[in-house]
Amino acid sequence: MKKKVLLVLFIIYIIIVLLVTKTLLDKNENGVFDTKNYYYVCNEKISEYDKSSLVRFNKNVDYEAMIDSEVYYYDDDKELQSGKLSLYDKENETFTVNDVSYKKDRLLGKADKGYQFVGSLLNFLTSRVVYLILFIVPILALLVYEIVVFIKYCIKDKKTGNNDEKKKKK
Repeated sequence: MKKKVLLVLFIIYIIIVLLVTKTLLDKNENGVFDTKNYYYVCNEKISEYDKSSLVRFNKNVDYEAMIDSEVYYYDDDKELQSGKLSLYDKENETFTVNDVSYKKDRLLGKADKGYQFVGSLLNFLTSRVVYLILFIVPILALLVYEIVVFIKYCIKDKKTGNNDEKKKKK
């Protein structure tokens, strides 16, 4: 029973490691989690949602229909800002907010949905120190343990003389 519980906990741990690693790999240059259909932002300045929320933005929207609407974008300093979208140019892939033009990849759009407390948890798990302590160190310790067990097995096998050549001669 104890082994089954440990196995289930280990599987849950591996799933968490994979999800957090995937999340880190999905970050773009603005620090936004960029998936196929959505952007995810750990809430910084989005007033409609709690500070600890993970906020989702839909990528597949008609930005031209959002003209004169309040949208979120990243400015030149990679700070999350909001402003009225005044122009969206499909051909040049640019948009204009507050009389300043930016490339389309900085535009997030309107906030679609918020996941309360997930943003704080994700920020915690993806921080460098926590990721190192919770994920990298245990995996390295397991690797070192397996190497030590393998070396002990090889030394024990060599001392007892249990190699394949002696077994074949018999």
